[in-house]
Amino acid sequence: MTKKPLTREQKVYKELAATGKYFNTGKVLIGLTYQRKPPEMTRSEEFIQGVLLGRYRRLVSDRTMVYLTVIMVVCASLFVSCRA
Repeated sequence: MTKKPLTREQKVYKELAATGKYFNTGKVLIGLTYQRKPPEMTRSEEFIQGVLLGRYRRLVSDRTMVYLTVIMVVCASLFVSCRA
């Protein structure tokens, strides 16, 4: 019987398996497409990514700011009127 010549793909698999980084099972190379898990993002990195992607949302809305301003004005006026 004659041996079939190795295809380019088989040659590459043999070369990769010979490096020792991958394990050749005969059909597939285990670990060939392994990708490391990306590191966890910090809170500031998530914030910046949200801003760049257009998902920025203020922590305090305009309505809340107006409400707090009105409360401060009422409290200040009550404080001034009580002092007199």
